[in-house]
Amino acid sequence: MAGFVSVNSPTEYGTVAAPAMTPPASTDCTKRKREMLPKFYAVRIGKAPGIYHTWADCLDQVRGFPKATFKSFTSLHEAQDFVEGEIDHTIGVGGGKSGSSTPQKWYGVHCGRVPGVYTSWQDVLDQIRGWKGPKHRGFKTRIEAELYVKEGNQSLVQYGVYMDGMIDSIETTEAPATKKSRKSGHVKTEHRSPETLLYEQGLYEPGEAPLNGAEDDFDMDITLDQTTGALRYKTGMESQRIKYQAVQPVERAPIRIYTDGSSLSNGQAGAIAGVGVFFGPADRRNISEGLVGTKQTNQRAELTAVFRALEIAPKDRKLIIISDSNYAIKCTTEWFQNWRRNGWLNSAKKPVENRDLVQKVLDNLEERYKMNSHRRFGQEDDTVEDDGKPPGPWERGPAGVKFVWVKGHSKDIGNEAADDLATAGAREARELVDGENDF
Repeated sequence: MAGFVSVNSPTEYGTVAAPAMTPPASTDCTKRKREMLPKFYAVRIGKAPGIYHTWADCLDQVRGFPKATFKSFTSLHEAQDFVEGEIDHTIGVGGGKSGSSTPQKWYGVHCGRVPGVYTSWQDVLDQIRGWKGPKHRGFKTRIEAELYVKEGNQSLVQYGVYMDGMIDSIETTEAPATKKSRKSGHVKTEHRSPETLLYEQGLYEPGEAPLNGAEDDFDMDITLDQTTGALRYKTGMESQRIKYQAVQPVERAPIRIYTDGSSLSNGQAGAIAGVGVFFGPADRRNISEGLVGTKQTNQRAELTAVFRALEIAPKDRKLIIISDSNYAIKCTTEWFQNWRRNGWLNSAKKPVENRDLVQKVLDNLEERYKMNSHRRFGQEDDTVEDDGKPPGPWERGPAGVKFVWVKGHSKDIGNEAADDLATAGAREARELVDGENDF
């Protein structure tokens, strides 16, 4: 019977019949002879330990299985011995020698005072402590440690140590490199630190692995599990999570201010408007107040918010005023120029609406420029912020003001905060009005 006897059951690999083989034809090419020899893929630790005849079947048993141990052989008897644990040819995947309760650990120092292989962690510390940029690893076989000392991290890749969530063969000649990359291309990978990889190989418990490049002996890849209360390594997602830290503000950086206006029942009789100015969380300069005057419109509230921001902000600092009111921004950066030339008449030859508020904003901006005209400033002061856009009319000088439009209700944190302040101001004003009407 041609072919091989399938041996996939973990309980039957000890009684496998020898395969019937036809001797390969004689040839002068030694390489071709090796390629024609059959291969037996022995899985000692996997989903279903046993002997398999194809690389694909072997992968099905070891892919995703923790600490999988496997190897290919050209002899069925060697494969059986490997599965039964009588021989150990593993490199960087399995444990130590069979039957050893405390496997020998080998430490490779690739970069330190005296690079080499050590069997004592204290000896390793003597070589790396105080050394700038030390590189070291722990292994379960001496050959791995020696390769690491000689070649560094390249040896880990060459011998298929757990890399990026994909268990590779411990024998690099089992499949062409192009086929490997094609298979691994379908595997979702995640970042793992070198210490995490060593833990997955069973070399160290969390918090006990050698630290590579860590400062003050603190391992940034360790976290305290909130459920069990035990130390564990961070997952790939936890390691890549961005952590924001408080830092000192950039010296003389522009102050960003969000402004907004809100009018309850806008355009109707009895409308009540509010003003919101947001400098930052819990900032004492934040404003939430009702709109002053008889005209309680949304546009007047927006213009008033801009004016109040200019009124409170430092007069010697650059400002960026961010608003979702295109009307307020256009009034103070574009339209006012034509209005002034036309005697404050609009294109319809009618008096400009809300001229009083527009004029107050313009007067404040001109006053800021005059107050800082004595200060020396260069070309860098022609714009408040280098965003690639032409500077506005009020951006010149060391205390220039830039107006930026942002779409309302677009989940912009600053804009939403200013909107909340404006709405709260309008509601408070309405409560006051309703209270007065009760008497």
